[in-house]
Amino acid sequence: MKSIFFLIACALFLHASTVSLNEILQKLKDEHPLARSIQSLEHANSSQNRALSSREATKLLADGTYAKPQIETSGYEYSIGLEQNFMNPNVKNSIVKSALYQGEAEILSLRHDFMLLQNEVRFLYHINCLNQESLERYRSSFTAFEQLYTKKEKAYKYGEISKKELLQLQIELDRLKNEQKRYESEVAISRATLQSYVLLPLFSDKQLYCQDVQEVAKEILFNNQGESLKEELLNKKVQALQSDFDRYNSQFDSFTLSASYQKEIDIDRFVVGLSVPLNFTSSFNEESRAMLIHKKSSLMHEKEGLKLQKASNAEALNKELLQSFETIDAQKTILAKYENELMPLVESGYVLGEDSAIEYLLSQRELWKLKEELTAHYKKYYETLFKLYGILQIKE
Repeated sequence: MKSIFFLIACALFLHASTVSLNEILQKLKDEHPLARSIQSLEHANSSQNRALSSREATKLLADGTYAKPQIETSGYEYSIGLEQNFMNPNVKNSIVKSALYQGEAEILSLRHDFMLLQNEVRFLYHINCLNQESLERYRSSFTAFEQLYTKKEKAYKYGEISKKELLQLQIELDRLKNEQKRYESEVAISRATLQSYVLLPLFSDKQLYCQDVQEVAKEILFNNQGESLKEELLNKKVQALQSDFDRYNSQFDSFTLSASYQKEIDIDRFVVGLSVPLNFTSSFNEESRAMLIHKKSSLMHEKEGLKLQKASNAEALNKELLQSFETIDAQKTILAKYENELMPLVESGYVLGEDSAIEYLLSQRELWKLKEELTAHYKKYYETLFKLYGILQIKE
């Protein structure tokens, strides 16, 4: 029973000591400064829209004077009143919509940056997992070589092998030790790079889970029909310009009503006023509409160019992704034959004395060269894949 509890405790400990890619991405959404910036901007835009939708404050008008007519009795005069500006409902609606669309465009811009950050984190996660896998594989081979060296060291003491052969093995052992430091350094550097993008105290005592890396596939289906974040951003800017254009179609922007009581020395006066700007007396609205038409046209051309560029880049990266897959597939076949068919023969020949130590060592180096090349091809595949994600700007 104790052993069962021990195994359960070990399993829980191992699970707790790792962090998955989904956990990292969720942590980014919850706590990363850029994610919080997006949330704050959303709240700010909501407050701005409510402010623009509200009525303007009523103005209190008051003044006083001391009058001393040359003929009549002198005394104090004053006036007090209220003034209220009423915006044309169509104009006000256009202003509110324009601000709403501009705010949404700004948020989409930040969301685009955050999406690129997430893709970079995904890529670096895969790179660190590949580096860890290479390190573990290297340690296993290094341990096996150490065991071989120990056996050959005993064989040398009994005079079964020459000093030259033992020295060759010793030099190779020292080289392998240095190589292991290089692999460890690559793991540490890739991990530090990943953490520099995450910007959260998440990795202090945890290893990457690495069981959730994306499988290499010959074909990956993407939804190319949907609009990217950048295209949506341009749509919002166009909508904002259209709202501004509608604003300048009105004959007047607003009108002002005022009412006041004026007390003069010998007269009480009640005054009601109306103030209306006559837009038709100026070419301002006409020129503003022309300016907005040209800006809208510019954005539409920009969006068309963006769509064409996206399609072209996606096609090129898809071809590059397929080429990387085929290279990986071919390299795996070569490596499997070398590792499972050739190396057993080489090792057997060395043990039986049919091959020299240098031949065995060269074969081992060639095997590791093939493994390193395969890892490099995997890294290239993931680099292309997440670059493609960035080009298509796939949204979750």
